[in-house]
Amino acid sequence: MRRGPGMRTRDALGEALRNLTSGTTRASLFALLLTGLCLALTAFDLIAVTGLVSRAQEFSQRGASVTIIKAEGGVDGRVCDALARHDGVRASGALKKQGETAFSVLPQSPVTAFSASPGFSDMLPESTGARTDGLLLPTSVADSLGARTGQVLDTLDGPTRLAGTYEYPDDGRPAGMGYAAIAPVPAGLLAFDECWLDQYPGAKTTTDLLYTTLFADLPADVSPQVVQHNASLGKAGDPAADYLARQTRPMPLITGLAGLLVGLSAIWSRRLEFASALHTGARKRDQLLTNLLETVAWTAAAVIATTPVILCAAFVATPAADHASVVVSALLIPVSCATGALLGAAVATAFIREDRLFAYFKTR
Repeated sequence: MRRGPGMRTRDALGEALRNLTSGTTRASLFALLLTGLCLALTAFDLIAVTGLVSRAQEFSQRGASVTIIKAEGGVDGRVCDALARHDGVRASGALKKQGETAFSVLPQSPVTAFSASPGFSDMLPESTGARTDGLLLPTSVADSLGARTGQVLDTLDGPTRLAGTYEYPDDGRPAGMGYAAIAPVPAGLLAFDECWLDQYPGAKTTTDLLYTTLFADLPADVSPQVVQHNASLGKAGDPAADYLARQTRPMPLITGLAGLLVGLSAIWSRRLEFASALHTGARKRDQLLTNLLETVAWTAAAVIATTPVILCAAFVATPAADHASVVVSALLIPVSCATGALLGAAVATAFIREDRLFAYFKTR
């Protein structure tokens, strides 16, 4: 059959608009279907990502990201404190055990006494900080003494001030710091025994940094040891590698295939209509243009509907530092779904043939 002149873009747009407003396209149905697919599959990926973020946060919060080098009298506190200025290092500080001290109100219950460089208070969980004269005490010890920050405490060694407190939960950390008194001193005043470094992820970089804190004239009989502060959670992994290796990483591809099936269904379900139009002289390219315009309409509606939900979920479920990467990854899912739907519509349109009109009629 001889084909008529090609349809102008404006005419194709008008035809698509009529099909959308009349319900022929069933745009609402397919937009809802695509929206449900995008939200469900995005939720799976966000759950996996949130799990990775939670594990990384737990690792840091429980002190497993803290690495310690031990060398009795061999640590330079100034170099140790300076490590906090390196990229990726959250905090660093030096420590030295000084025996025991006791408070006048509890003379029979001495606590372990430590001297620490000024940066060490940043290593302790929920520390109120103490870079001035005085003592840092665990919150439980301060409570048992009935003391508040700034209050003068009577010890068997003389009066001192409570300069701050910190938490030290029983979560796998060594117990020593849970019943202790820490006195911040100038970083260059002592030769310290330990340097603590909080860096996640760390790996070999952390160890290399810690070895720089040792004095050059370290005695031959002193053998430095590098240990993990809280080893109950195992060794540190690589968050970036774990993120790329997550099971839901192929979700955009899966969503794209799902969108492809939806796009195929949307057009193939109207194959009798399109074959009849071809039989009456319509051009295939005009059909393709009209079908793509209709598909763009309901896929765009699905993307617009899902994007705010995905953004809110990503911002709520992940910390600020991870927002950019998580949002980009999550938005790939509706974009790939819409792209798949458009491709499916184009493929279905290409496979509808006029000479199959009778077969389409019988299977309607």
